[in-house]
Amino acid sequence: GEFLCLIAYYLATSKEDIAKASSIPNHIFMVACSFDWTATTLVNMAYIFIAASVVQMTRGAIVIFTCLLSVVFLGRRQHTYHIVGVALVALGITLVSLSTFINPASESSSGQPSSSVSTKLFGISLCIVAQVFQASMLVYEEKIMNQYTVPPLRVVGMEGLCGILVGLILLTGLNAFNVESTPAAVYQLQNSTPLLLAVVGSIFSIAIFNFSGVTVTQQASAVARSTIDVSRTILIWAVELAVGWNTFNSLQLVGFIVVAAGTMIYNRLLVFQALEPSEEEKALTDVAGHGAAAVPMTALSAAKRGARGGAGTPGPPR
Repeated sequence: GEFLCLIAYYLATSKEDIAKASSIPNHIFMVACSFDWTATTLVNMAYIFIAASVVQMTRGAIVIFTCLLSVVFLGRRQHTYHIVGVALVALGITLVSLSTFINPASESSSGQPSSSVSTKLFGISLCIVAQVFQASMLVYEEKIMNQYTVPPLRVVGMEGLCGILVGLILLTGLNAFNVESTPAAVYQLQNSTPLLLAVVGSIFSIAIFNFSGVTVTQQASAVARSTIDVSRTILIWAVELAVGWNTFNSLQLVGFIVVAAGTMIYNRLLVFQALEPSEEEKALTDVAGHGAAAVPMTALSAAKRGARGGAGTPGPPR
């Protein structure tokens, strides 16, 4: 799906602009791809152990790690509203995690045996560790976007190309050790129309989602993208409830509201005067060249992972 964005880039970009971008070293995209692969793999493993809605809400932990890494590697200044936003996200994730233990009815309602406490903890841990890699990718991509003049659509497409290469290498090794079977996967696709449609739909949805994320970020802001990300989380939970894959959990609802509130405060969609920096702090930040805002918790790189569960869009624009 991401590779389709590279095709779109070459179709929509003039030869002169393509020639200018050819001087950018391709290995920088492989580094970001490696972070993405690791994060996506861990999140997909987490889906085996905990509900999809819990995974989505737990992925909000990316704001915590992005905040920390942006301070360490980008020298970003965090104001009071950033700290409060991160604290609320951490609290909300804690509540969502507790909901899997306090109300384990979701597994039995979906016809699956109830998971043990250790299994749930393992699933939540996988998802949180994945956000460390996802946040690392966000910060790294912002760094290369600042260092090189490269269109976001090319960043997405090149990471998709690198992902294909990495995937081929991994599949070759896994098939050699009988961990995976590509022929068996092809056989399943050939003999299951719903599975084939799901795979094809996933590819195009990723491409459309990525292109939409690029457009929203370019035409509006990463803040607008983060708002849509929050909406996606509640939509996934609503679908789970509608089809009977999960049961309503008031603690999970409260946790989601707290995560959403923390996200909006961090991105200044909710503004409280008491949390705003003083004029002196703003002046110091402007002099330092970082601006009054820090890295938004959800950026172009995060957005583009949303459609596939890895954590969907390049580093946060200023």
